Amino acid sequence: MAVIKGWKFPVQLDKVTGKIKTVEDNENIKQSIKIILDTQKEERKIVPSFGSNIRSYMFEVVDPIFISDIKRSVSSSIETWQEHIDDLNVSVKASNGSVAKVEVNIDYITDIEPTQERFTKKFDEI
Repeated sequence: MAVIKGWKFPVQLDKVTGKIKTVEDNENIKQSIKIILDTQKEERKIVPSFGSNIRSYMFEVVDPIFISDIKRSVSSSIETWQEHIDDLNVSVKASNGSVAKVEVNIDYITDIEPTQERFTKKFDEI
């Protein structure tokens, strides 16, 4: 039986049952991480502290401080908003050039299913 269950995003209807499709456990956690990173802080008026500041790094100089700041921001946001993650490791890679491509890899283990999981978020124009 599922420990946690939530709506599948983007929201979809099951054509057979007519109900909203759902996801469970580690898949729910993975979707939660995506939602956290895709939501800019103060975007949600009811819970303005929800989300991350990842978009605030657009057009910044890509250097070691930039990498460290993104890593810290992502880690802090996930630790704040996802209580089922026990072991979290965030790594950030960025390309050089006039338009940086940034890849954030989030490795984690949940308290639901103790298997190593990875979520990757790519930003093409940070």
